[in-house]
Amino acid sequence: MLDDEQIVLAPAHPQPAGEHEGMEDSIAFETRRSATGEPYGLAFTSAEALVSCLGPDQPWVAVPLGVLRNLFGHAGVPTVAVDPHALPPRTEGHAEHG
Repeated sequence: MLDDEQIVLAPAHPQPAGEHEGMEDSIAFETRRSATGEPYGLAFTSAEALVSCLGPDQPWVAVPLGVLRNLFGHAGVPTVAVDPHALPPRTEGHAEHG
C-alpha cells in the first residue's frame, strides 16, 4: 500500500477558463468505470508505467496520492487504481479540480 504522501502521476487534461470573466483554469482528471459501473481514478508510480498503459501522448500531472484520493472523493469517485495494467475505455465525464 502506498503512503498518501507518495507522488503519483495522474492522467489529466488542462481545462482553460475560456472567455468568461471570473473563471479560472482547471484540470480534468481521467476516470474509468469498473465492470460493475463504479467510477475510479487512475494513478501511476512512474512515467514508464503511465506510458506503457496509456501511451506517450497522455497528459498527466504529478500529485501526492492522498491529495488525489481526496479530490476524487469530493467528486464522487471513491477509488483510485494505482498502476493498472489494462484499462477500459475512458469515461465521458472527468473529475475536475480548479
